[in-house]
Amino acid sequence: MEIELLEKSKDGMKITFLARGITPAIANTIRRAISEEVLTFAIEEVEFRKNGSVLYDEIIAHRLGLIPLKTDLKSYEFVGPDKSMEELSAKQRVTFTLKAKGPCIVYASELESSDKSVVPVYPGMPIATLSKGQSLELAATAVLGKGKNHSKWSPGHAYYYNETKITVNNDSSLLEKFRNKYPPQIFGKDGSIDKSLINRPELIDACDGISKLIEIEKKEDSFIFVLESWGQLTPKEIVLEAIEQINMQLDEVCGLIKEK
Repeated sequence: MEIELLEKSKDGMKITFLARGITPAIANTIRRAISEEVLTFAIEEVEFRKNGSVLYDEIIAHRLGLIPLKTDLKSYEFVGPDKSMEELSAKQRVTFTLKAKGPCIVYASELESSDKSVVPVYPGMPIATLSKGQSLELAATAVLGKGKNHSKWSPGHAYYYNETKITVNNDSSLLEKFRNKYPPQIFGKDGSIDKSLINRPELIDACDGISKLIEIEKKEDSFIFVLESWGQLTPKEIVLEAIEQINMQLDEVCGLIKEK
């Protein structure tokens, strides 16, 4: 497999890369592993000591669970969903406390973490609004988990599409006949079709099969991936962890086969 980085956002949280020499099955396995198998931290248990807000405990707990947390995979262990919080060691969980008194808006930045490397990715996320005389006090526990168990542990969104070879024939008679059949975004300043502008999946699909002006050939063993991280991990960390999880599962299958 050959990997080529095509684009990276200014904040580094979104990348586009090309993977050559793989099958559709492998491409989909990578996509699913990114969404379902990569470990991240998320709040799993909340103990309310005071809740004078208008929101039920359950609503605030759900909001807390969906706050993305910066994740340190080297310092913590994944134990799975079967262990209770009381059984977890300091290497398996991170605790948070929150105390707030109204009138105010309670933000994610007010969550005090037991580990300063595991904190909310977006400090400005609102949790609740407190009026005068209302207060909120709680303790929460975050653990490592996988997106296949709950979407709050998903590290980001990934999708892919086939790399394409695009051939453009700017024949004047055909161009005038079929111009209104094509998306306006693909035409350059001179009015002709600019193939460099056919650079998104929806534009490729919209141009395919209309006329001989544009011929699109999909490369069956090359895929363009777009990955946007929610911030818990960098896109590079997400891809490497996804591949590591795939390798671990393959090793497990090989071990089971050898036992037979």
